[in-house]
Amino acid sequence: MSRSTKSSPSPPQGPASQPGEPRLPQGSCHYLLPQQELKGQRCGCVHFTLNKNIPSAVCVCGHQSCFHTNEPYMPERDYLVGKLRALQINFATLEESFVSRLSALEEVVDKSREEASLEIKGAYQNLSRAWHSINEVERQTHEAQILFSRHGERIEHVEDEVRRLDNRQLELNDADIGLEERIEALEELDERATPTTRYRRTSEMDVPMSSHPVIDAPLFPRAHTAAPAIRPRRPPTSAPEGSNLWTVHISLLPASTLPFPFERNTSAYKRCLSRGLHQMVVINGRDAESFNSAVSKAFSSLLQGRSWMPLQAELCNAETLQGLPMIRRLDESLIHGRYDFEFLRKHCAVLDSNGLIDSLYIAMRFDTLSWHALRRAPVFMPGLEACWALDSVLDQDDDAIDDSDRPSAGEILLPALTNNLKRAASEMSHSSSFGSATAPGVAAAAVTSEGEGSRPKVARVVPNITEDRRRVETV
Repeated sequence: MSRSTKSSPSPPQGPASQPGEPRLPQGSCHYLLPQQELKGQRCGCVHFTLNKNIPSAVCVCGHQSCFHTNEPYMPERDYLVGKLRALQINFATLEESFVSRLSALEEVVDKSREEASLEIKGAYQNLSRAWHSINEVERQTHEAQILFSRHGERIEHVEDEVRRLDNRQLELNDADIGLEERIEALEELDERATPTTRYRRTSEMDVPMSSHPVIDAPLFPRAHTAAPAIRPRRPPTSAPEGSNLWTVHISLLPASTLPFPFERNTSAYKRCLSRGLHQMVVINGRDAESFNSAVSKAFSSLLQGRSWMPLQAELCNAETLQGLPMIRRLDESLIHGRYDFEFLRKHCAVLDSNGLIDSLYIAMRFDTLSWHALRRAPVFMPGLEACWALDSVLDQDDDAIDDSDRPSAGEILLPALTNNLKRAASEMSHSSSFGSATAPGVAAAAVTSEGEGSRPKVARVVPNITEDRRRVETV
């Protein structure tokens, strides 16, 4: 029996499966028909309908349930409409969620922006306060620096004053010792006097002062007078026995070629005094290193590291220049020696009446000091600036001259100094510029060194030059 060439009619749509029945596919059948004329076509069943007459899951179309789709057949238009509706629903849902999320994000952004603006404002306020604090600290630091500099200047001034007070105290001690020696000498002379001429304290108002034998006696014995047995005291201006600490008055001369130091109460002397060319120096040892260190430190602002040397000072024994120190350079064999205490005492120093060092003179070895350079030097003793007024003899009114080409202070004053030396012996003996004392041995050597045919000079009594020098320094 041959099969019909026509397609089999679609099976009727069966009723839907009941809820109690097992779940079966509900879609169309995809079974490929085996007929030759229908090759490649599928079964026309569009809905699975269980054939209850056959005890298996077979559709009424005769094909099993495995050839049917799970979903029921739906036309393409309805399928697209359903998809579009689903997309619209999803879009609406997503739009609502997006709007809600966007609103929340906007709120978060606005809140964060407000917080950031508040933090920025606070940071700007803190920054302004920090700059204000920095400016205040800088101002206080500047004021503190100014105050420290002022305190430093005051401390330096106080140190200078303390140093001057120490020097003056040493001078007062020297004067006190000198007065004690004179008092002891007067007391011993009074004790050795005869009872008729001895000073009577009970009848002091009855005895005239002119008849007192002690007043006419010289304070220092002459060469032909027997000296009383006075116990000598060593003043602190030289090194006492058993002590390494000693003080000496040192004068830095502007040039090593000066024959004499400047006279007291002259403008040249006051200029040197105001710039610290005359100082009382404390030396902590008798060796050469201590002396060199003390001198270099005391005159550091003037020497400025340049080499210096002590000068040889000797009291002048001429009648018209009695008591005035003569200055000259050391011999070449002595310049490079060790400047210890014994060397200075033997070759350089001016000795007092006890044979101890009273004063020294030094000068730079290869350089000189001009008035122009001294004017610009630091002030050592204030109150003497009036002596720096323009002087036609001392100053050259030409600032274009270099310091190295300017003459030293002593070279300008040589004519004036020569004229000042022609004074009376009595005036000259009291006007020693730096102070020196004639030891008895020096005066005796000056008398014996003259020739046999020359007229011997009378040994004059020179006053205590230490006291004169102290008066000079207080000008």
